[in-house]
Amino acid sequence: MIVCKNCGHQNEDNDTFCGSCGKFLEWTGERVAVAQPEPEPDPPAPEPVAEPAHLGLIDRVKQAVGLEETAPQPVAQPPTPSPAVSTGAREEPEPIRAVPVTSAAPAATPPMAATAPVAAPQPVLAGVGAPAAAPPAPAVVLDEPISRLPSSVAPTVTRPRPGPRTLEPATRRHPGDLICGQCGEGNDPVRHFCRRCGNSLDEALVVRLPWWRRFLNRVFGVRTREAGWRPHRVGPPNVMGGVWRIVRLAIGAIIVVALLAFLFLPSFHNLVVDRATTAFTTVRKIVHPNYDPIYPIGASASSAIANHPPTLAIDRFTNTYWAALPNDHTPTLVLRFAGPQDLAEIGFTSGASGTAPADTFLAQPRPHGIHLVFSDGTTQDLSLTDSEKAQFSAITAKQVTFVEIHIQSVWPTAAAPPSSVAITEVEFRIKD
Repeated sequence: MIVCKNCGHQNEDNDTFCGSCGKFLEWTGERVAVAQPEPEPDPPAPEPVAEPAHLGLIDRVKQAVGLEETAPQPVAQPPTPSPAVSTGAREEPEPIRAVPVTSAAPAATPPMAATAPVAAPQPVLAGVGAPAAAPPAPAVVLDEPISRLPSSVAPTVTRPRPGPRTLEPATRRHPGDLICGQCGEGNDPVRHFCRRCGNSLDEALVVRLPWWRRFLNRVFGVRTREAGWRPHRVGPPNVMGGVWRIVRLAIGAIIVVALLAFLFLPSFHNLVVDRATTAFTTVRKIVHPNYDPIYPIGASASSAIANHPPTLAIDRFTNTYWAALPNDHTPTLVLRFAGPQDLAEIGFTSGASGTAPADTFLAQPRPHGIHLVFSDGTTQDLSLTDSEKAQFSAITAKQVTFVEIHIQSVWPTAAAPPSSVAITEVEFRIKD
């Protein structure tokens, strides 16, 4: 662990910049080792007890009587008498007495105190007319310690600035990490500066899971929550949530089984392909249909004038036409197909067409109101404009084999027409 001295943030061992203040951890960081428990000290060994000295019989008697031997002590010297004037009489020197001195431990010299050297005691011979030795000089003790100058000064350590660093490719990309825009390194969501280059993470991008991982997590109820997440409601367990989770698991299991069957069972594979193609075609016909022509194989009419039979209305030529007799007040044209058809559109090219004077567009009546009857019994009414161009109208006819076209009204002419109605062409279209 590396602790930033600037803000106190705890960083990982491999971080280069502080995650809170962005400082360079080689300058402001301090690596802290995890404290280990100290081992218990061993118990101290028992001190050896000195054995008492063995005393003999004579030593024990001396100890009881009080005649133990003592260490020899220096003999105190009497003061030297002043020289007296000789009076002719010889003075006898005073005999020297031995004065017992009790031995005592010397006083301990305090540490840090300088003591003047003391001359060792010299043996003194007292005799007639011999001068006495000078008494020893008293010891001088200094109460204050002697001050001293510092022996050396600690040098100032200047840490060199590191040179330019070569960034290696990013090594971390976990879901939820903040991606640095400068070096591409992944960082924890709680960081404010990149752990690798120190760049600000205010505009960093968040690593997102791929779509299939998000889909599986949603199906199986796996959620990635951020640090500090808390549930929105506290109370009894969510029963419906558990039920929906079971439903999602069941749906996921069905999908997995169906996928395996589609891959390894040819019959199931073909069935799925056919159903999918049919469904796709149905939807495409509704959204963006394609119209293909379908041609009848036969035609009949309630009446027809010479050289203009009903088959000319389905011959795909624009210079021929079908015309009903003038006395036919309800002309009808019946068109038949080779098999059941799903019709989507019907088109009419009205009027007469040809080279004769009576074959012009305005020479004969044109259909206006039309009533359609299909083979399944359904009907539909149409209204046409008076135009030479083909007019297509949407119809809904499923699985029909023939269509009856009843002319209910026409666009009239100025002169007496040679027919009751004239139709150049009738066309049909189906959706594909």
